[in-house]
Amino acid sequence: MRVLAHIHTFNDAGVIEQALSALLRQTRTPDGIILVDNGSTDETLNRTFPDGVTVIRHTTNLGMSGAIRSGFSYALEHSFDWIWLLDPDSVPEPDALEKLLAFYERLSPPSQAQVCFIVSRVAAMAGKVKHEPLVFTGSGGRAASPEEGGFSRCDCALWSGSLYRVAAVAKIGLPGKDYFADWSELEYTYRAWAMGYVSYVVHDSLLHQDIGRSPGMATRLWRLGPLKFRLFDPAPFRCYYFVRNAIHFWLHVCKERGIRTLAHVMLFTLGFTLSFVIRPVSGRRQLIACLRGIRDGLTMHIERRY
Repeated sequence: MRVLAHIHTFNDAGVIEQALSALLRQTRTPDGIILVDNGSTDETLNRTFPDGVTVIRHTTNLGMSGAIRSGFSYALEHSFDWIWLLDPDSVPEPDALEKLLAFYERLSPPSQAQVCFIVSRVAAMAGKVKHEPLVFTGSGGRAASPEEGGFSRCDCALWSGSLYRVAAVAKIGLPGKDYFADWSELEYTYRAWAMGYVSYVVHDSLLHQDIGRSPGMATRLWRLGPLKFRLFDPAPFRCYYFVRNAIHFWLHVCKERGIRTLAHVMLFTLGFTLSFVIRPVSGRRQLIACLRGIRDGLTMHIERRY
């Protein structure tokens, strides 16, 4: 089985070396490494890369989904069997890839043919941000639960740490470019689930996330007397895509959703937006981005960019 390791970057000069080093330390080394850069303006690409690293540079920032589209296309064109996706601030344990592939090998041939992706468990996250894989249900989704044997069945997980079977990608198609950033894996894996594919979290394959930089969706507690509020501190562009894509997916894409799921999404979106209302000076740009995201999500204008 030929495995392509994929790293997507945008102004990641401070962390790109650690991601490449983590790949080169794998006990089961990838058969190829591709670095898809979204038009970095820092020193990300101003270095000598190890042999076997292919660099694809976008002239403009196409977002995470755009970079992954390029990676998937490369894997299809060069006849790889798997593509392993990593953020530049993700550091997998040395045996992470080996354990993912070993889990797949233990499946029966019919089960192997149903696999979309196999993903590592996130072992450590700066800022205590949770990344819980999801299982789609008839009324929306729920968190995946551990099963005997050290794995969980899941339908959606972070792009980073996910090992996608290229034969499944060929049938599902490429990620939607208009999602750009947040929730793009939700839209893609929903398509996979609707086609009958099954995916898994392998709990002893570990990935360390947000290493070397702050998470893009970090939170902090804000106290007002006895009251405590969880405040988000993302960049305005993340606010826009986070809100817009969530509304668009759950309202216009997902057919299996209940009133409870829709209410939860709307309440969470409202709470996320209100966290900037109470900061009218420091959160002004984020608030405007959220309001634009709500408008475009409700009216299905996901072709727009921040």
